[in-house]
Amino acid sequence: MALLTPEAELRTGAPRGGLLLALFAGRGAFRATIALAPLVLAVPWGADRFAEYAGAVGVSAWTVFVASSGEKAALKLVPRTRRLGGAIARVVLRVAAVPMLLAVAAFVAATALDRGQVLAAALLWCAALGMLQLAVGLHRVRGRPGTDVVTFAAVTGTLLVVSALTFHFAWSPLRQLHLFAATALAASVVLLWRLPPGWSLAALPGTAAAGRVVGRARRRRRVAWLVLRTCALLGLPELVASLCLAVCYLVLGIVGHGTESGPFYVAVTLSGFCSAALTYLLRLRQPATSLRLRGPAGREGRTKARRILRIAMLLCLPGLLLVLVLPAGTLLLVLLTCLETPLFALVAYAGYLVENTDGRSPRLTATSATVGLVVVAAAAAVLVPHAASSGAMTALLLSAAASALSLDVGLSGRWRRPVRTLPPGPGDGSQRHGGT
Repeated sequence: MALLTPEAELRTGAPRGGLLLALFAGRGAFRATIALAPLVLAVPWGADRFAEYAGAVGVSAWTVFVASSGEKAALKLVPRTRRLGGAIARVVLRVAAVPMLLAVAAFVAATALDRGQVLAAALLWCAALGMLQLAVGLHRVRGRPGTDVVTFAAVTGTLLVVSALTFHFAWSPLRQLHLFAATALAASVVLLWRLPPGWSLAALPGTAAAGRVVGRARRRRRVAWLVLRTCALLGLPELVASLCLAVCYLVLGIVGHGTESGPFYVAVTLSGFCSAALTYLLRLRQPATSLRLRGPAGREGRTKARRILRIAMLLCLPGLLLVLVLPAGTLLLVLLTCLETPLFALVAYAGYLVENTDGRSPRLTATSATVGLVVVAAAAAVLVPHAASSGAMTALLLSAAASALSLDVGLSGRWRRPVRTLPPGPGDGSQRHGGT
């Protein structure tokens, strides 16, 4: 089993200074490109083709968060072990490969049937983007954050060129998605090829005596199960957030407010850009946070999270007052977006603190996210018919508040059950850190 090098373990602290600015600039330019380019391309595409593009990407976005769950799991688990880095990397890469295989199958089927090609291309683009983010995250956890800067600078430049050509030649959304997906896939292949052999999908265990092979096989199975469990629990909140948006779009179409999807898309894009910046900052700090919140220090992290959650719940009250006082329209949508953005950020930060404490905490964040999905579905069904896009944003506001309340209630319980830990790798000894 491949070992995590000592150099990589020593460099799990959050980047600072010029490197942090470079990381933010590279990822920020990338996010701005993929978020704003479709709005510019709506001019040559027209309303109908833009709606087809937006709907296809919106439906396919879940694949990004499947791979993202693996990145979060690796950033949390690898710094807590000395010799299981390769085993963890192989599991999370297999997790990210699942939506990629589904996307390729959908792409082949859509090409053969000549139907649903835009949706299949969007699925392939989102799956490739998820794999790219995971590959960059694995390099970053190995102490190579510069790979992040170079990769996203190159990818952003390529996407800008593709978008400019699409605008100039009035290429279809299908061609643009094909080129976007090809760019992300090419970058992912290069990054995966640069990982050490023990971190690759095809890595095989070395030869050993029969008893040692059986013992290693059992340890690998246990590691795989715990990593998969961590992926599922850590990835669920972001996946559910994507589903909440999908529910709002779906209800807008069902109740006859499909034209309001445009203003709602713009509001969600602006809010999502801020959320993406926060998420990226937290990912950069996650290895250091995972080490800092081990054991008894986790109690302090959970206490801080509860204080943040109570502030977040208070932000929901002005939103409800605005809905009662102001008529549905652009002003109400803008004001609600200004409240939903910091509310979502506070809940996300509190969840980040909680899920990086011990092995039980991610279940609380996953449960609170599920509560938020139920609330957004019910609230959207009631509010969207009367307030259109403003009602959809109100539903998101109520969903975030419900998640905050659910997580706060969950944290009020006592930690009684023992924590399951990753099995020690050879030579870990007293250096093994408990908790997944």
